[in-house]
Formats: sequence, C-alpha cells, structure tokens
Amino acid sequence: MAKKFKIFVKGKNYLLQQQGEAARKHGFYTTVFVEARNPEEAEALALDLLRTDSKILDACQNGDSDKPIFEVESTDEIASFENCKLPRNGLILFPEEQ
Repeated sequence: MAKKFKIFVKGKNYLLQQQGEAARKHGFYTTVFVEARNPEEAEALALDLLRTDSKILDACQNGDSDKPIFEVESTDEIASFENCKLPRNGLILFPEEQ
C-alpha cells in the first residue's frame, strides 16, 4: 500500500542567468510530495521528478557534462496531501560561493 511522503531536496551546481547579470551557479531548496511504498522509493521518485521538471530545467544553462546535483535533505511520511501543492512546492534559490 502506498504511503504519502514529503521530501526536502537541496539542489546544487545550477547555472542560472538572472536578469542583467552574468550566468552563475546557484543552489536551491524545494519540497516534493510523492506516494511510495517506503522512504527509499519516495526519495528515488522525488529525484526523478526533479530531473525531469521543465520549470527547473528550462532556466538551467548547465551543459551535459556539468549537470545540477540533487541531494535529499529529509524524508517524512505524512498523513495526507491536504494543503500541499503537488508535486512540488516552491523553489528557494541562493547563490553558491565562488
């Protein structure tokens, strides 16, 4: 039986050009909500979802040999998806140190 999970993910090495600036590396945090049988499957599903998320990929200027990196920060089983924006909630960007 599938359970509901909230996966908090940190992205790194995300080359992004913001308006009026040269492209530079950023990191980000986002929360992904998935249904899975166990936490390991939930994490894999969340990472797959991010690797194919057009809202993230369309702005990304990384080449094929320098892709963004995604790391699971936390995995929590939750009772329901009520008041959750599926499949992903928000994207908090921050500049990476040079």
